Amino acid sequence: MRRLGPPSLLCAAFLLSACKSHPTETPPTPAPAPESAVASTPGYIRFTGLSLSLLEPVPPERCRWVRLGLEGTRAELFTFDGACERAELAWSHDGGKGAVLLSPHAEAPERAWVVDFASGQGIELALPRPGNTTDLGFNAEGHPIALVSPGMPQEPTQPAVARAFLHDGEGWRLLESKETAYEGEGAGSHALDATRTLGPITTLLGPDALPVTREVERGSVDLAALGNAVPTKRSGDNGEWGVTPTASGPLFSWKMYAEVPTSCMPLRWYEGTKLAEPERLALSADACFQLYLRDEVLLVSSDESARVYDLKQRKRLASADKALKTRFWPSPRPTPTTQASP
Repeated sequence: MRRLGPPSLLCAAFLLSACKSHPTETPPTPAPAPESAVASTPGYIRFTGLSLSLLEPVPPERCRWVRLGLEGTRAELFTFDGACERAELAWSHDGGKGAVLLSPHAEAPERAWVVDFASGQGIELALPRPGNTTDLGFNAEGHPIALVSPGMPQEPTQPAVARAFLHDGEGWRLLESKETAYEGEGAGSHALDATRTLGPITTLLGPDALPVTREVERGSVDLAALGNAVPTKRSGDNGEWGVTPTASGPLFSWKMYAEVPTSCMPLRWYEGTKLAEPERLALSADACFQLYLRDEVLLVSSDESARVYDLKQRKRLASADKALKTRFWPSPRPTPTTQASP
């Protein structure tokens, strides 16, 4: 079923504002099993300009993948069983397909689906090693690739081995395996060469992500201005002010822990010579978020809300509440020239 209509009346609705090692083992090869699921993406819907990808909770325990254009176009792509908080998303390089990876929780198993955006069909995909899949994406040819972490060691001397599996339409085969670590720097499946062949995926921040590059310098004019604007936040008091430079001026946010990529409230920018909170930001005082920037459009993506701004004009363009994993809809990307050796 495919739906096209005005923005949803649910709280999660989008609201426009008024203004290489060679493997020696053979993995199991379960075949993908089709499942009846709600997907609705007719090819005749066209998006002009920027659009967002987000997840909307559907009570009691389902989740809907939605694409929303800043001009108001809405496409409900796929609805699946499970909480949105447990889901990660991926896109093929050409943008024609998507994938949903649902992490295990309590007695709920790990699950995955591949979604064809043109036909609106979602197919459940059996995973090669359920329980330890960290990423599910697509290679340049559009085939699913699953990255599997070492998991927990059964014995203290057991080596940590991350693995990449390729699904060629017939089943999974081992593409790459590499010895890594169970924890610390370089640990996990992202050490695999196959990671670099994947299309856009929400487990990686992607090119639109804006990192907080440095701490606001002590004794600087900026730090003094922040102290006057937000006297309850002083660097050294369980955190520090961080700065994200942009072509339209710096963005200031609170960093709780240096190793965490996300920033937290307060968020400030300059309007003229004065620091101010972005227009109608309306996030909770303890909210944390990831910043994304594309074509001078700023996306503030928190755990359950999103705000979109024209960074040059300092004007809010759009807002979404009860929306998870919000980021800009990826543009089709060039085919990579190198891939992991089988």
